[in-house]
Amino acid sequence: MPKVQLIGATGYGGLGILELLTAHPEFEITGLVARDIRSGRSISDIYPHLQGRCELPIATIDESTVGDNADIVVFSTPDGVSQQYAKSLNGAGIRFIDYSGDFRFKSEADYGKYAGKHPSIRNDAHSVPELLPQAAYGVSELNMDSIGQADIVGNPGCFAIGIILGLAPLFDLGIVENNLALVDGLTGSSGAGKKPAPLQHFSHLNDNAVPYRVMNHQHTVEAELVLGGLNGTKPATVEFIPHLLGTTRGILNTMHVNLNRKLTRQNLLEIFDEFYSDHHFIRVLDTAPTLKDTLASNYCDISAFVSEDQSRAVIISSIDNLMKGQSGSALQNMNVMFGFDPTLGLERGPLYP
Repeated sequence: MPKVQLIGATGYGGLGILELLTAHPEFEITGLVARDIRSGRSISDIYPHLQGRCELPIATIDESTVGDNADIVVFSTPDGVSQQYAKSLNGAGIRFIDYSGDFRFKSEADYGKYAGKHPSIRNDAHSVPELLPQAAYGVSELNMDSIGQADIVGNPGCFAIGIILGLAPLFDLGIVENNLALVDGLTGSSGAGKKPAPLQHFSHLNDNAVPYRVMNHQHTVEAELVLGGLNGTKPATVEFIPHLLGTTRGILNTMHVNLNRKLTRQNLLEIFDEFYSDHHFIRVLDTAPTLKDTLASNYCDISAFVSEDQSRAVIISSIDNLMKGQSGSALQNMNVMFGFDPTLGLERGPLYP
């Protein structure tokens, strides 16, 4: 039974995978680590809903605690944290998954593009660039073989995975004109994490929609790299406008593309059905998906629509940002890394209402 240590266990992302792992039949949680938490305090003291399910103590993060008694470490931490421990973990043969952008890229140059757009990264130089080529990008539906062999997996960004899954079938066939996609993204406030900020104050966000980082969001870097690499003819361009909503969780991406050949809506839906026929967590719908359709689940719901002249398509994808956009994808990747069924521990369906 592989042993799992969670770094950043008290944030939303750490809590999400902790909740999943408490019911997983094959993984054992052996350690919880967090900053700014008194060492020895129980996780159930911070999150009372975990009483009777998980009451492990929390350790303070340092060189001696990271990787202790673990076969795999999950970093649910801000950018730059896993870089500090990556070399020692890799040298000790301990696998790890990182939620941040630290290991989403194969080259220092690509990481630098991402870091340059990220508002919280002050230095665009990667501290362990020699490890970047070893990392797998954690979209299981596209990269299962490389994830299964990897010791390092960079979990995708929450916006990025919804965009990538929504557009991959079209880019793979090379039918997007100029490889250009225009995307409007809607997200709940939990995507910004647990740390409070004025933008997330209830009185500001309630009954409001707030565009931010317009056409300059860091997740477009990974989306463009992945989509551009599918057909290999030319780089992809994703013009992206994210919007923060007065809701807690979920991401809805509406994606507009021009087609370089005429397709009916039925043609388009058949393309998606075929591309994702072997992937349990992708549901291709006849109707437009909503945030509620995927709430608290690892599903990605997708639908496609075509203009009357059959030259333009609109793709809509829905995910839960804390599940398919974070902890659900991480557990799916962990299952693949250790040879388990990708759906193991992720069977719970969406919650409604």
